[in-house]
Amino acid sequence: MIGVFVTFWRQQQARDNLACLPQSAQGFIGRKRELLALDQAWYDESTGVFLLNALGGTGKTALLQAWLSKLEHVNWLGADHVYAWSFPDISDDADLHTLADEFIDSALQWFGYHLTLPTHPLERVNLLAKLIQRQQTLLVLDNFPTLMFEVDAEHTTAMSPTLGILINALAAYNPGLCVIATRQIIPACELFQQNIVHYTLPELTDSEGAALLQQRGVMLLPDTLQKLSHDFCGHALTLDLIGSHLANGGRPEEVSHILAWRDKEREGLQTRRVLALVEQWLWKTPELLLLYLIALLDRPTTQKELFLLLRSQRQAWFKRWLKPDETLQALEPLSKLNIREFSKVQRRLYQMHLISSAPDTGALDVHSLLRVYFRERVRARFPDIPNRLQGLLEKCTQTLATVLPPTLQRLPGMDQRYLSLGHADLHSTVTATRSLGVKLEKSAMQKHWYRASIIANHLCEHHLILGNMSAAMYCARRGVAYAELSHDQPSLLQNMNLLTRLLRITGGTREASRLLERVRDKCGVPPTVKRLRA
Repeated sequence: MIGVFVTFWRQQQARDNLACLPQSAQGFIGRKRELLALDQAWYDESTGVFLLNALGGTGKTALLQAWLSKLEHVNWLGADHVYAWSFPDISDDADLHTLADEFIDSALQWFGYHLTLPTHPLERVNLLAKLIQRQQTLLVLDNFPTLMFEVDAEHTTAMSPTLGILINALAAYNPGLCVIATRQIIPACELFQQNIVHYTLPELTDSEGAALLQQRGVMLLPDTLQKLSHDFCGHALTLDLIGSHLANGGRPEEVSHILAWRDKEREGLQTRRVLALVEQWLWKTPELLLLYLIALLDRPTTQKELFLLLRSQRQAWFKRWLKPDETLQALEPLSKLNIREFSKVQRRLYQMHLISSAPDTGALDVHSLLRVYFRERVRARFPDIPNRLQGLLEKCTQTLATVLPPTLQRLPGMDQRYLSLGHADLHSTVTATRSLGVKLEKSAMQKHWYRASIIANHLCEHHLILGNMSAAMYCARRGVAYAELSHDQPSLLQNMNLLTRLLRITGGTREASRLLERVRDKCGVPPTVKRLRA
């Protein structure tokens, strides 16, 4: 999960927001001591920051989700505000400022929605700290990035990272609690260390690891399960992957052949060995290709966006974005899947606990250790895959937004386009598209040209949402033809406008120019309309 995943406002509980409660804590194993430590930190007035640190895959995020689910059932322990944010993984120090600005912008819009917000970074982070300190606020920051900032509060300057300034301010004074989950201990001013509780999350015990494997459906003797937990150091992510592998058809002999050295000091080494087994098991399957694709992207992405990217690679306007030495042929088998087959592949990855989805947007994501491993593997197997795949996805989204009419242009995210069409998800959009196709053919056979022109316009927009540019172009041309037969000028103007936009994207500027000439002749458009340059 990336971005906001929990929000609560006691005085305005019904206020519409991005709020979404975390996933249920059902299936959560152990960690009773850690849950009690979090409760105690909340009740302790002298504790301003609770720092939860551990290696990747130990279970920090699962612990926070379980704790927040518990707080929800007890009315958030009297907290006035609850705001939880998860940072994405970063591979470059230069991205740190971008991530910090993104978090501060989102938090300021939520805490200070009624205020005129400053523009200077230092003023913005100071305002955010004051808004958090005004009431009893629970601030949860998951996957907090590693920081190297000036720890001397007297010499803090605008050049210091804004996140560091925020943590120092909350450590100095915080009537609520700030919980930070990170992989490394974060430096802070020595004057404020007494207000920071450092808690290192331990690995699962042998019994807890055995319970996790048993919960995943592994049918082995308790002694065997405890031995597996001991051999893999009680690492939650590794045991979860082993359990899902064995429960979905894997053999115990395959796991026993893994070199299960107790080398937890080397982060992710044991997990990589299990992932190598999983990759071998999924070899030459669409599930592995989809896992590769999600791992290549820098940010979580929705199923709709992935489907758009895969379907767009067949279009001429998409191929112009690729460099001569780049290709997406490795992902071509995925582009041939229909929506039902694509959802089936995605569902299997869910069952194997290889991917997860954000509770608020449904965006697909993988754990940082999985992303690093599979990104290395796909670069080794398919060196022609573009390094800028995230940019291609964004270009597909932007292109679709420029083609759609203003009422359907992209607003906060992909989901908005479906909502603007009146459909909640991709499956309902596909169903509606098929229904419109039947209605269009029926209207054309009955020679109801005006009705057919309207339906063709809507059908074109639906095909654009699904990323099928050729079908959208075909429907746009039919819409213009039916509008001409109906002799309805408003319909003709609307359909010609949509067809012109499609022609601009696909490179047909000359035909678009001729369309504008026809608009002038048929609809009497004033000559102020400029001719498109070929």
